[in-house]
Amino acid sequence: MGEEEVGLRLIEDPVFFAESLLRFHPFPYQAEILRDRSKRLVACLGRQTGKTTTAAVKAIHYAFTNPGTLTLIVSPSLRQSMIMFDRILGLLSSSKLLYRSVVRRTRTEVQLSNGSKIVALPCSENLLRGYTAHLVIVDEAAFLEDEVITSILFPMLAATGGALILLSTPWGKDNYFHRAFTDPGYSVHHVESRRCPLISAEFLEEQRRNLTEEAYRREYEAEFQEAAQSYFTQELIRSCIDPELELWTDLEAVSPPPGEYYAGCDLGKLQDYSVLAVVRRGGGRLRLVFLKEFPLGTPYPSVVGAILRADERFRLRRLLLDESGVGEAVLDEVRGAGVRCAEGASFAGERKAEYLAHLRLRMEKGEFRMPYCRRLCEQMNEQQYEYTKSGRLRFWHPPRSHDDQLWAVALAVYAAKRDSRGVVLRA
Repeated sequence: MGEEEVGLRLIEDPVFFAESLLRFHPFPYQAEILRDRSKRLVACLGRQTGKTTTAAVKAIHYAFTNPGTLTLIVSPSLRQSMIMFDRILGLLSSSKLLYRSVVRRTRTEVQLSNGSKIVALPCSENLLRGYTAHLVIVDEAAFLEDEVITSILFPMLAATGGALILLSTPWGKDNYFHRAFTDPGYSVHHVESRRCPLISAEFLEEQRRNLTEEAYRREYEAEFQEAAQSYFTQELIRSCIDPELELWTDLEAVSPPPGEYYAGCDLGKLQDYSVLAVVRRGGGRLRLVFLKEFPLGTPYPSVVGAILRADERFRLRRLLLDESGVGEAVLDEVRGAGVRCAEGASFAGERKAEYLAHLRLRMEKGEFRMPYCRRLCEQMNEQQYEYTKSGRLRFWHPPRSHDDQLWAVALAVYAAKRDSRGVVLRA
């Protein structure tokens, strides 16, 4: 094959490009997506099928073979967009030939010698407006509000006749991603996890035992499923996601603006996680700003130290701490360390239902907003409920799953609860 023929094939065949220059050998379903040149493409994929790498290769090939173009990587949060952007940088760094073409690189942008750019952004209206793009790749598209896609992303492609690629695992049916998935005008790729040669049948069978049937079919068979008894529906959760919010997980990186901050802490150690959540009140809403899940086995003194640091950083108005089990002793330690706003939260009787009911009410009224966090979304949606013979609510979650993040957030939101006079209520 002559040099000119090789160059032409590199332009025309992204799979040849990936194998020759990036040393990436796609699986058959990945090759189908790479070679799909449709202007409207939707890919609904199961867990661990390599969607991030596939999209990263597609972005690189497009930028190198279409000079002077802009490719945008967007998602419900900057953190999620950076996962794909970092994969792009990693692939470029693996090829000396391609990396020599990088003339400018920042944390969120790479510019090539042919004038093309790849930029990573959250799906924030304020950050996206003004861009004119040639290719937009949307990760976790099922979590975006429809207006972001129809009123922001499509207009930026109008003048260029550009392409839109929507990638996601399933989440809800009342959203643009699901409608695109069922729209004959889109080129649709549906990839179950079992099609990935790296995933064994034994692993999938183990996951089927660990998850509810709906969760397994959603996560590994890429089907749009939801349990009928979910206390927090997928659509309700999606409606609360704010792409302009970023979630702090490191107390030393926190630089909170002035405001009212409230916290909740759910305790665990060996089987469950300890989690600390902080919300900020402002503009008639509560916004989740901090969420820290401690590794299993973290000693309680370390959790107490983190709570003390959080109180210093956020100047907490109130902290509710799970006082069940060892919680009462931990609460005494927290108070003894100087966190005077700390109170115990009982999970006995109807109080447990009251915490979740209050969170759901705030969500339904549009008074609670949170950054995109897939693990938190899953824990919220996995919370099941039923009524007992006495008419009370009983909650549970699937075996081997967790709901610690959910309870920490519920306690933080309840900590900010006020009565009709604006007075903070006691737990």
